Amino acid sequence: MDKKYQVFVSSTYQDLIEERQKVIEALISKNCFPVGMEYFPAASEEQFAVIKKLIDRCDYYILILGGRYGSIEPKTGKSYTQLEYEYALNKNIPVAAFYHKNIGDLPSSKVENTNEGKEKYGEFKRLVQNNLCKSWGEAYELAFNVNVTLDYMFENYPRTGWVKADEISSAEANKELITLRKENDLLKSKIRALSSQVPEGTEEYQQGNDKFTIRYGSIWGHLKGWDNIDDEYEEKEYKSEFSWNHIFLSIATTLLQPVSEQTIESTLEKQLFGENYYINKEDFQTILIQLMALKLITSDTIKYEGVGTFWTITEYGKKLMVKLLALKK
Repeated sequence: MDKKYQVFVSSTYQDLIEERQKVIEALISKNCFPVGMEYFPAASEEQFAVIKKLIDRCDYYILILGGRYGSIEPKTGKSYTQLEYEYALNKNIPVAAFYHKNIGDLPSSKVENTNEGKEKYGEFKRLVQNNLCKSWGEAYELAFNVNVTLDYMFENYPRTGWVKADEISSAEANKELITLRKENDLLKSKIRALSSQVPEGTEEYQQGNDKFTIRYGSIWGHLKGWDNIDDEYEEKEYKSEFSWNHIFLSIATTLLQPVSEQTIESTLEKQLFGENYYINKEDFQTILIQLMALKLITSDTIKYEGVGTFWTITEYGKKLMVKLLALKK
């Protein structure tokens, strides 16, 4: 039978939204059903009772530990995140934890600022490091580690899991699968919604109608300089000013499918200057970095006869592209 597993994702919430999103995407790519705090962003005793029932139904448990200890449960003095972790251990649910390798790199808003908070966080981290765990620094690294660890857990800690409805006869089990599928669809829609929001922190960067001056040259002039080695020749450099919206829209549709950096460069040259011009390499790299900082484009790696990098537009980038290009009534 083709099994699918239900995985509980535990963490503090507001400071780890992007990281949770990447982990949930990794789980979905593994055909797992992610369950977690998206339904309960504000912890309370009543909600924790519901969460324990959800953990009971899960096959595996994943903890993401950033720099925050989390909301405190009054009776125990422990955070709800730690209580979830300890509950999963006590229930003998296979647990994997992923802790941030250097919380000193995190902004102050994402770490504990009191001595008591730091002490509780340290105690919790030491508990985590006594069990199956890995460190991470960036969201993509966290997702990769989760992916690898899941394969290890599936092989070494087999669980009952879930199977397709046509492979079981129990009407109750069929109903449970339908419920889980709905939860999975809901999580996917939440991921899309989060990805299309204006990314936090981008307001400090140049964007929109802000102007950027691009240096470029003529390909014919460049070739002429090499063909006439005996002649004195000075290659001419041109400059043109474009808004960041203009620059982004010149390559946006090309990025609807994964493309190489060279494809982006040639598309940018053709759209902004024409067939016979080339863009200054330094300015091109600045453009890539700026569009990444604005969360409009993103890069990833793919293995095919080696390792290569490809680029795509983000969900937020798609939203901005539609806003700027779609015809209005």
